[in-house]
Amino acid sequence: MTNDDVVLPRKRDRFTTGAIALIVAATVAAPSRAADAPKPSPEEVAFFETSIRPILVESCQKCHGPKKQQSGLRVDSREALLKGGDLGPAVTPGKPGESPLVKAVLYHEGDDLKMPPDKKLPDAAIQAIQKWVESGAAWGESAPVATADDPAKTHWAFQPLRRTPTPTVKDQGWVKTPIDARILAKLEQEGMTPSPSADHRTLIRRATFDLLGVPPTAAEIEAFEADHAPDAFARLVDRLLASPLYGERWGRHWLDVARYADTKGYVFTEDRRYPFAFTYRDYVIDAFNADLPFNTFIVQQLAADQLPLGDDPQPLAAMGFLTVGRRFLQDRNEIIDDRIDLVGRGLLGLTIACARCHDHKFDPIPTDDYYSLYGVFASSVEPNELPRVKGRTDDGSPEVKDLEQKLVQARKARDEYKAARRAEVDDDLEARASKYLHAAYDLKFDGRSAGLQPRAAKDDLRPERIREVAFLWRKRLKATDAQNHPVLGPWLLFQALPKESFAAKSGEVVAELEKRSQAKPETVHPLLLAAIRDAKPADMDRLADCYVTLLTRLEERCRASFEQAKKKAPLAEPEWESLRAAFHGDKGLFALSGEDDDQFLLDIKQTEAFASLTNAVQELERAAAAKVCRAMVMNDAPKPMDPHVFVRGNPGRPGKPVPRQFLQVLTGADRKPFQKGSGRLELAEAIVGKAAPLTARVIVNRVWRWHFGQGLVDSPSDFGVRSDPPTHPELLDDLAAGFLAEGWSIKSLHRRIMLSSVYQQQSTLRPDYVVKDAQNRLAWRFNRQRLDFESLRDSMLAVAGSLDTTQGGPAVILNEAPFPPRRTVYGFIDRQNLDGVYRTFDFAVPDATSPKRFVTTVPQQALFLMNSPFVQDQAKRLATDLEREAQAAQPPADTTAVVTRVYRQVLGRQPDDRERGRAQEFLQRAGGPAAAGMSPLAQLAQVLMLTNEFLFID
Repeated sequence: MTNDDVVLPRKRDRFTTGAIALIVAATVAAPSRAADAPKPSPEEVAFFETSIRPILVESCQKCHGPKKQQSGLRVDSREALLKGGDLGPAVTPGKPGESPLVKAVLYHEGDDLKMPPDKKLPDAAIQAIQKWVESGAAWGESAPVATADDPAKTHWAFQPLRRTPTPTVKDQGWVKTPIDARILAKLEQEGMTPSPSADHRTLIRRATFDLLGVPPTAAEIEAFEADHAPDAFARLVDRLLASPLYGERWGRHWLDVARYADTKGYVFTEDRRYPFAFTYRDYVIDAFNADLPFNTFIVQQLAADQLPLGDDPQPLAAMGFLTVGRRFLQDRNEIIDDRIDLVGRGLLGLTIACARCHDHKFDPIPTDDYYSLYGVFASSVEPNELPRVKGRTDDGSPEVKDLEQKLVQARKARDEYKAARRAEVDDDLEARASKYLHAAYDLKFDGRSAGLQPRAAKDDLRPERIREVAFLWRKRLKATDAQNHPVLGPWLLFQALPKESFAAKSGEVVAELEKRSQAKPETVHPLLLAAIRDAKPADMDRLADCYVTLLTRLEERCRASFEQAKKKAPLAEPEWESLRAAFHGDKGLFALSGEDDDQFLLDIKQTEAFASLTNAVQELERAAAAKVCRAMVMNDAPKPMDPHVFVRGNPGRPGKPVPRQFLQVLTGADRKPFQKGSGRLELAEAIVGKAAPLTARVIVNRVWRWHFGQGLVDSPSDFGVRSDPPTHPELLDDLAAGFLAEGWSIKSLHRRIMLSSVYQQQSTLRPDYVVKDAQNRLAWRFNRQRLDFESLRDSMLAVAGSLDTTQGGPAVILNEAPFPPRRTVYGFIDRQNLDGVYRTFDFAVPDATSPKRFVTTVPQQALFLMNSPFVQDQAKRLATDLEREAQAAQPPADTTAVVTRVYRQVLGRQPDDRERGRAQEFLQRAGGPAAAGMSPLAQLAQVLMLTNEFLFID
């Protein structure tokens, strides 16, 4: 295998792409023992399985595998890489600069070791290798590949939901709900007891932040503390769930899963912004507020365009779930892979995308299943004109009508340019198909061959069109009906002959073709048969010459016909016209389908020109976005795409065909191909139908994690065979079954969880229990949680009295003065250049579906809280309001009253005597010039916003 055959994995930042060259390593560093390596995270293993193992297998193991070890090096296990070969270890985990593997692929001048020896790897691949080594060179388990029929099917996540009797526990008085009984049963098994109930102040802060993402007011806290009715907390939960702020808080959780952003990522000269991404964000918020059944929520996000919506187009906005992702320089295969990964990990908790290049190494997901889903999304297109939906910016003014008319004209110009380029390609191929086929054959139908440019220059051909012919020829040969194709069928018969006996058996093939021609004339073209009979090809080169000669004769006839008729017209001779149609007709061998346009239609200059036209459209769309709302939908392509497995993930090497259908492991023996268009609606129905137990487990676990800070299953987006089992499997199934029984209601699930004693526990640490269960996997207390960035920023706005609760509309830039007081969920998310403050506070990276946010503690967080103009601005606003109130009071409020008021506003409580005394002393001593333009009271307000009491939820 050559280096050109290396398949680069996905270009996704989640699993940064990479490839590993053949390495004969030299180093003096001692290898680390594999047994000492920490267990890799699911994300690290998925990166290895998706991006590293396929390259090792394809590019390295031929010379450095179990059968052959050049220089004593093997690369088929982590232990082998750490041990290295004759010259020492190949990898030093965590130290790419000391790893010969990395040094070799960098191709530094003066280094003797450069791998692979024939060609340097792409920069992206080299960077990925460096990152892989730097992160510890994680390795998946060496295990046989799982299949959809093997014992992996018995994995707990693939089983029906089981309702088991509620366990009997000793402390019946603590049990309020079945959740409590299941948690307590495990605690009692370990000789442990739950923590006492939290006080009313803690509970209202916990519940309000949990459901709304902002703090309760002092008045709300005091009212709840005074309410001693048994149903006080239940009524509080109901009130919070009815607030429109709820959808903004919980919609943001889902937007992490949906990898929401307002931009496309890097797309070269194309406009990076999505002018209508906000319509999806607003749809999600509205869906959570309305408690839209989660099964309906899923179906609308995947296939709202297939539903009978009547006069209500709003659900169309749900399809932003699929379309707001990263655009990978408009690489169609990467975009589809991202959507498969989103559906797999986001909805099913399965790493389906790991089966892109090979059968999944651990889960029963074969590569065939990946490409079955590939066909679903490849059969779906994004329309040029997006449908209008109602929105908070909708406007029917003349300005909008003028914008829309300009949009129509801009889109027309863009589409006409592309149509003209397509006509040029068709004309060139029809006029010079013989030369293009000859060139593609010389390059062994490898459009990525290093010889492409010289071969194109030889006959003055367009390189991109040689690539196109090579791609189409290989693709058509893999089609299910290729054996019966009048042009390809003969090629396949000859191609199957052994090289050493080709000449001897060539006559047998000709005889077989004669028989076929008599029995089924449509399977062998008579002109081709005559040409082969006359040529008597002795090898594939002579057969290729036969095809090229026949195409040359066809071109001559087409030219003569055009010169005579002065326009394109069918050839007068039926046999030659049918041959022309076989090569150049709408369904001919060299006819580009819409799905292949972007790969071959435009050269570099034309791509730039087309990008300019596209940008003009997008600028108008962006201008209209402030006035008109449009849904980022997908529609079914006019003709569904019949998918083929890409050999080793390489789209240039189409393999066997597969039907569009759902995963076998979740369907069983009665699996049937999708029949309705692309199959998106059937896919959605399968996810909420046959796969409902798994789908319900996944979302229930997510909701549990969003409440408690950790899930019953620790890997929320990976329920596969390698995932840790649930800490409380019966509880997970009980919650999932109840969720389905209650109509897939998220709000009902909230109530079940929050009304439990488990949720209402104190968060106090108990040293003896920390020794037994440091991670609190048994839920013996409530986990203390730091405010996420959205809640932190929104809380500062809320206590300052400046929070703007206007809902919906286009995104706003939050971190530039004057700082907009909108909720953080409405902030502009730039996928490529995520604002630094988002990164500082562990915001979900929107390049791919995010299973959970990391929680870090870094100096930049404290520096932001102390020095950020935004934080200081909120403190100033609060101080100004309090000072104005104090002066307006009769008599004017004294320092004691002002201190009490700032504590109530920021922390929701009265200060104790010590706090009050110290605050008064500070205000009196700081009575001089304001620091950084901040009054003493503003400084006090900022200090309170920096306290753990403000920043954490107990």
